[in-house]
Amino acid sequence: MNLLREHGSERGESGETLAFLVLWPAMLMAVLLMLVHAFIVSNARAEAELAASQGLRAAWQVAADGGADFAGDQDAPSAMAGAASDAVARVAADGEGWRWWTPGGTEVYSDWCQPLGAVGRPDTGDTGWVRVVVSGEVFGPLAALWPNRWDRISTSAQGPAVLLPPEGDRYATVPDADLELC
Repeated sequence: MNLLREHGSERGESGETLAFLVLWPAMLMAVLLMLVHAFIVSNARAEAELAASQGLRAAWQVAADGGADFAGDQDAPSAMAGAASDAVARVAADGEGWRWWTPGGTEVYSDWCQPLGAVGRPDTGDTGWVRVVVSGEVFGPLAALWPNRWDRISTSAQGPAVLLPPEGDRYATVPDADLELC
């Protein structure tokens, strides 16, 4: 009887040891992969935010270079959108280290994108709004497990497109929620 009890207890202990030897490393590796993926995604998001910010600055530069003529120029919004897209591409291609993402698309929204004379388009001397949206694909160890969720990022930068200082309160305007795509 003692022989059976001893043999049974050894058997139970070996089952626990086997579970410990198999499950513990697997759980540890899963946690490590999640941490690495979170690090990669946060770095990719930061790089995409930098690209969106540079795109917004490029749109501002085109608007500032246009000055008062910007409000009457039909091609000015496309020049603003093109400059923003080019700036995003330059930032995404620049860098010495590993890039954690590739840009998938750049969209520029603004109230300047409406046709001339349209209601809601700013006049000369008014402040318009620009939003640069950058989306891309992330390279990470868990990206393939949940497609279109863990392998994508999207971020935006938005601000005023100041052409000439508006008269009165310069902070009076608010961004329009229904911006037109340039």
